[in-house]
Amino acid sequence: MTSKLLELGRRAALPAAEPTRALARLHLFDSLVAAGAAGLVPEAGFAARHLAGALEVSPADRVLALARRVRATELDDLQLESVTTAAAAVVPALVGAAAVAGRREVSADDVLDAAAAGYEVMGTLGLAVGGPGFLYQQGGWPSLSAAGPAAAAAAARLLGLEPEEIAHAIALSVLSTPRSLRGSGEDGRWLSFGLAVTAGFHAALAARSGARGDLSLLDQASSRATPGRELFPRLGSVLERPWAPGQGLEKAHLKQWASAGQVAAAIDAAGVLQGAHGFTAGDVTAVDVHVPPAYRPMIDQPGGTGRMWSLISAQYQVALRLLYPADLFDCARRRLRGDAGFRRLMGVVRVHDEEPLAARHPVTYPARVAVTLRGGQVEEYLSDGRSPVPRWEWDVLLAKAHAVAAHTATEHRVGPLHQAISEFSDSAQFLRASAAWLGRGRCRGRPS
Repeated sequence: MTSKLLELGRRAALPAAEPTRALARLHLFDSLVAAGAAGLVPEAGFAARHLAGALEVSPADRVLALARRVRATELDDLQLESVTTAAAAVVPALVGAAAVAGRREVSADDVLDAAAAGYEVMGTLGLAVGGPGFLYQQGGWPSLSAAGPAAAAAAARLLGLEPEEIAHAIALSVLSTPRSLRGSGEDGRWLSFGLAVTAGFHAALAARSGARGDLSLLDQASSRATPGRELFPRLGSVLERPWAPGQGLEKAHLKQWASAGQVAAAIDAAGVLQGAHGFTAGDVTAVDVHVPPAYRPMIDQPGGTGRMWSLISAQYQVALRLLYPADLFDCARRRLRGDAGFRRLMGVVRVHDEEPLAARHPVTYPARVAVTLRGGQVEEYLSDGRSPVPRWEWDVLLAKAHAVAAHTATEHRVGPLHQAISEFSDSAQFLRASAAWLGRGRCRGRPS
């Protein structure tokens, strides 16, 4: 390894195995489903007005709008150990790069390998910035720090750059990579993420045009406290781990519902118990949710308002699973539940630290849920937190897509999107499939 950035470029340039490419198609499909659902999320309107008046929307504008939309839904996938949402960075960059490639033939394998490259860089740098510790203890956002380099790697790979050129694209993107606090403002969060992805996309175009970055940027001696070292302080140890092509993508988990990944296992466990024992929400007198201490404060939110609160709160999400399960697929949350029965159910949900579960985290995000029923009967289930389905296949993903699309009245379009993504043979077909699903205006960020 001559430099850390060169090693990232080398890894990004390697071809993926066929199982990884097949998995990449699932993630591309899932991300586009999220982008379509985002038409009802306020961020879609903001992105539309942001670009309003532009005579011609460029590929970079398309990247910005699409990244903002996908990330805002909380439907996009999650790399658990690094706590990064790779699809929201990688898929917009691929759409932009496919548009730049134009009629030049870029094979489906190149598109899928480029997706794998982006996931690899996203996961690696998410861990290098500090992963869960950076998120929970420092208030940082691993996805934001890794988004630009991931987009740069994906776009550069699709545009046919060599390993060293990909490394230069990543290096250029690092120069505009924020080490920012997440903040509490929802709008600023999505815009900052979209801008980071767009900067990474531009970095790939710059590298393709001959621009070069500093490939020693992350290799400074320990005696020098440089911004590069401070941004990704654990990169050296992460790169020393055993590694194989496609590993980053394989560690990304598709979400069943619109939800923060940290609360998904609690939703799953509650549903498993209800399905197994046949109780109704009215039968429940207590729900005790036990999770690792690291993220208990994040999801233990019994009171709050607004869309984002509803996507994070264990109390709200578990109550939805037991009473209004279809709402879990609505990322816009146009109607927040507040009837008496729902409020009662939320009120009996308690979230607890469980130290023994910490050993499973962050490889999984587990939750042990105990439901107490009238009469004192207690039923318990431990969900491992690797999504409700450990290995997703098309039938399960299509069921999710139909449930999500039901909230936007686009169920009839899910089948054609599935066919297009599962069968495209070059980048032009991928681009057409994306545009057809999102609609001409939607792909450009205009209101749907």
